[in-house]
Amino acid sequence: MLTLYHNAPKQTRALNAIKKLKAYFERQGISEEEPLPNMQKIVDYCLKYPRLLRIRDSPLKYLHDPDLPYTIVHDWYIGIALDYLEASVFLLLEQWDIDYKKKRSDERQIAKLFVKAVNDIYQCYEHTELALSIPFPEGCALAAVELKEKVKNGSRALIKSKVSYYFTDARNTFYTLTMKQIESLFKANQPSISFAYLFSPKIMKYKGEELETKIQMFLDTFLPNLIDVFNLPDETLEDAILQENSNDEDNEVDMTSWLMDTQDELEGYSKKTLEAHIQTFSTICEQLNTLDLTPNWTEILKKTIEKRLKLINWEENSDVSIVQIQLKWLHVLILPWLSYLIPKTDDIDTNWNNFLREKIKAEHVLYEVIYQAKIPEIFDIVLNYPDTKCIIKDFHIIATKRGLLGNLKDSLMQELQDRLLHQGASAVDILQYYIDCIRSLSIIDPSCDTMVSVIELIENYLKVFRKDVIAGVVYLIRNAHEYDSLQVDDNDIYVFKKSEVNNEEVPNDAVVIKEDKPAKLRRLQKKSKDSIAMLICMCSSLKDFIKGYSNKLGQELLSVNDYDTDAEVRRLELLKRNFPPDTFLRCDIMLRDVNDSRRLDKSVHKNPGISSTLHAIIVSRKYWPGGDDDDDEDENEYYESDDENEANANLKLWPDHQESIAVYDQEFRLAKKSRKLKFLPTKGSVRLNLEFESRTLTIDVSPEAATVLSLFEKKEHSYSKDDIITKVKADKLVVVESLEFWIKEQVLELTANGHYQLVEE
Repeated sequence: MLTLYHNAPKQTRALNAIKKLKAYFERQGISEEEPLPNMQKIVDYCLKYPRLLRIRDSPLKYLHDPDLPYTIVHDWYIGIALDYLEASVFLLLEQWDIDYKKKRSDERQIAKLFVKAVNDIYQCYEHTELALSIPFPEGCALAAVELKEKVKNGSRALIKSKVSYYFTDARNTFYTLTMKQIESLFKANQPSISFAYLFSPKIMKYKGEELETKIQMFLDTFLPNLIDVFNLPDETLEDAILQENSNDEDNEVDMTSWLMDTQDELEGYSKKTLEAHIQTFSTICEQLNTLDLTPNWTEILKKTIEKRLKLINWEENSDVSIVQIQLKWLHVLILPWLSYLIPKTDDIDTNWNNFLREKIKAEHVLYEVIYQAKIPEIFDIVLNYPDTKCIIKDFHIIATKRGLLGNLKDSLMQELQDRLLHQGASAVDILQYYIDCIRSLSIIDPSCDTMVSVIELIENYLKVFRKDVIAGVVYLIRNAHEYDSLQVDDNDIYVFKKSEVNNEEVPNDAVVIKEDKPAKLRRLQKKSKDSIAMLICMCSSLKDFIKGYSNKLGQELLSVNDYDTDAEVRRLELLKRNFPPDTFLRCDIMLRDVNDSRRLDKSVHKNPGISSTLHAIIVSRKYWPGGDDDDDEDENEYYESDDENEANANLKLWPDHQESIAVYDQEFRLAKKSRKLKFLPTKGSVRLNLEFESRTLTIDVSPEAATVLSLFEKKEHSYSKDDIITKVKADKLVVVESLEFWIKEQVLELTANGHYQLVEE
């Protein structure tokens, strides 16, 4: 029995009640033969001579009187009980702090000290109720049920107020150590993968494999809206456990991926020892639950998960679901730990349902920790899709279950503003990331609600700050075969309606959007499966895209070799799948012109007087870049702007080609008597074969670039920029671009005196 000494708190709580009792006895003419005992004596009586408290000569006989005021008797008993408890706990914790500081670096010793301290404190707590378990006369104040509750509540509150930081820290160490002990016991029983034996029998409504199956079920799926997932009613839990919501992926997770091969700190412990430790843990948990000293187990679990995640090599595990791996670990090794920790009743059904509620909470702690660990990387995760598809799916699970879609959207949008939407990023880079966003967000949030704000953010930036959007969209679509993200299944192709092509859609009025949000989302869900369609929607209008694509096609056709249009035809046919018929009539005509030109060119070259290196494309003026399809002039003449007219008139052609052009024109007039040709020297391309001492270069260039290089046929030729502009008679900017091109190709060099000359080899 504990002995009080002078440093312990003084006993004062019962003094006022004792005075009132003495006054009552005096009024009743009762003379006390000896004063009422303190709690120390009552505990001694209960432990050594429990019958003395029941007989007529009991030290408490004066309190058997049913007429005694309950309040005074209760105040007296509660006062002496708390005085005793405070003095006892004070001594225990004071010694505990001393011992803890000596052993704080030894986890196992701290756990042993903690177990002893809890047992001693719990014993003192039980002592305060010993007397109340004795059958006092009916009607006696000491027999009142409410007295027992008051003593319990007062005792728990007092103990809780005396607990120090060291005690709390040791408690967390003890609980964490038990996690390791459960894992060690599981490893000790391998190769068996069964884990039902790890659970507390007091929650085991099911046994063996059936228990293991139930443990791994998702209970927070298909729940009604506005329900508290952490406090599901018993009926909801019972319905959920009977549903086919089994986590099949959980069962497929390889043990080596979740059972980490770390150095076992408990190596050398026998299974019997580990089982004894777990039983001790069960007892201590029950005592702490009674004392209302149960730790915040979610914080302990959170720190444990954080440590595990730091050990993961994320690059090596990019092709697996981190959520599934950690869920398996949680279900097999953490839920058994949790089954001992939670308060229990005598009813197995109640215990089981309470355990299921805590299971759901533990799963959500896991979701939250993984989310917080990976959300700072959301920009790169989207950028690296589809290599990061598994973590994208994990985000879907986590954000949906935890209600974090709004947070994820805000985080991604902030990253977009900080890292992408600025002048340093090209339109192609922005559009590529935009498609990655579409693909990722359609997995994370299949409703596409999250996607809407992200699309609007990128779209608004491009419309306000960028003029190269159409060129970027056209580039990506023309090179779609090089991007996995732009491959679209036939079943997912989105076909624009004529009203969309002709800009006849309902204006994007805010009220209309708000009222028709479900319909808007349904259309976006369908369209988002087609990356090409989503790219096209980034243009200011579909007409602008069609014009931009047609112009680019015209430029490319003017540079084709041997009239080969097969690649362009394939590209166009793929694009046509997204539009109504005849949308790309202009493109069809340009392709037809090239094919017709091939036949005409073959016929013209029957004349041996025409250079074999000169070939022409005869274009329908109104349909090619620079044409005007609203003009009524002769469609057999190629239309030119004033600037183009001047450039074509002034450009000095490659030597010796003028005569071949004249002969080509004569032959064409013979084949097409009703038509005439007008050659455009600035259009098309020139293939050059350049021979140097150490290399040969074959390259296709613009006519202007070819004309510039023609000035340097002799090695000793050297010209200034102004000389070249005068001789070529081309626009200054075009000449400068041509010179820069040849310098880049290491054909020309700029000397110290500002002249250009052939590179010396």
